[in-house]
Amino acid sequence: MAGMVWLCDGSEVVPFVESVNGMASGVMPEAGDAVIAGRNGLKREWPASVIQPLVINAGAAEFARWPEEEVRRRLARAGVAVWDPAKRGVGRFEASLFQLLPIAVERRRTVGQAELSGAPVTMLQPEDTRYKPLARLAARALYACGLDNGKVELTEDEQGRCFVSRIALPAQSGYLNGIWREAAARLASELRSNIGNRRGEGGGTPILLGADPEFLLLDSGGKVVSAARYLEGGHGAGCDAVVIRGQIKYPIAELRPAPAESPELLARNIRRLLQQAAQRIPAEPPLRWAAGGMPAAGFALGGHLHLSGVALTGRLLRLLDSYVAFPLAMIESPAEQARRPKYGYLGDFRLQPHGGFEYRTLPSWLVSPLAAKASFALALLCARESAALTSCPAAEERFIEAYYSGDRDELRGCLDELAAAMAKTESYGELQSWIEPLLEAIRKRRTWDTASDFRAKWKIAPNC
Repeated sequence: MAGMVWLCDGSEVVPFVESVNGMASGVMPEAGDAVIAGRNGLKREWPASVIQPLVINAGAAEFARWPEEEVRRRLARAGVAVWDPAKRGVGRFEASLFQLLPIAVERRRTVGQAELSGAPVTMLQPEDTRYKPLARLAARALYACGLDNGKVELTEDEQGRCFVSRIALPAQSGYLNGIWREAAARLASELRSNIGNRRGEGGGTPILLGADPEFLLLDSGGKVVSAARYLEGGHGAGCDAVVIRGQIKYPIAELRPAPAESPELLARNIRRLLQQAAQRIPAEPPLRWAAGGMPAAGFALGGHLHLSGVALTGRLLRLLDSYVAFPLAMIESPAEQARRPKYGYLGDFRLQPHGGFEYRTLPSWLVSPLAAKASFALALLCARESAALTSCPAAEERFIEAYYSGDRDELRGCLDELAAAMAKTESYGELQSWIEPLLEAIRKRRTWDTASDFRAKWKIAPNC
């Protein structure tokens, strides 16, 4: 019966459709299934030794117990703009999300704080300019509250800025009707397709890794030199825009390597682009190539990873936070914590137009080839083994708080648990040679060096 979607709101577990032909009495969710938890929680537990079904909205029961002040605190900690009810709103929206992706974004016209009685609700279409920003803000809010599914109310102020004003859980009965039923049905179809691929019926899709890490060029005085001087229009090695005092400028260098199926191949593609960039950037005047989280004040850098061939789920995002973002936070320099929460917030993702998604939480791991290769291997491990990895510290409050507050000692408390969970997976034997050096560096309490030129570590010479 694998490939089914179930509803669980307490002790009862039922299929999201009213009946399933041929279903035997006592059949319960198994590997390859998905269970949508309700506000009464998920009472059913699976032994840690078996591959578990995908649990969606696992944090629903905890969220339902929080007072409003706790919800607002969690949102603010993650950098989510929270609405002040004392202010005057000029517009109201509601975004409904399933697995953190929008299934409906509605505009509800308002006068002051009161919604007009009988006023029409306008469904925004994906091509509407407000659709994506509203959906991203709603997804960020849900994730910060430990949720995957929910309805997020957003209020617009007189300057056109949007804030989160309310989050509500969908009723479990709602999954039997309308947009929620359609979303659950699509998920069931995807689950069955995934099972067919694993059995060789659909050929399968390989998991590909990609990236777009950033770095800065600094002169001898530590001033940022615009990468556009040397890399504008480049293919593979180019520049990215930032807004400085209201003006768009292009000071950040960015690499866009070809995707690969292994950490070694992706690292090789990145080194090739670094060599190409070195050929275009003159040795005089001397410039320092800098990476990390924030190598210069006001310039937060990212080491985004791209994953394709694997479905985006809230669980996968929390595993990426646990196994990639947390370890990198354990070795970053203390000053780099200032990047968060505006940048580097947990669960930051964007869908890619060519398929797959971009995981955006990480700082620029270009600062350390060791950290870079470990990040690639850890992300690949999470994508392959999302059902088998039993430890998920990014779902635990104390580790989330440690991440945002920069408490590396507290964060290191989950390292042994992460290492033990990884070692039990089938993929670890293949990937451990890239992961173990990072774990060893964390145990020795090392931090990466953002003050030196990272080219030396990648064995890149000027004008090579």
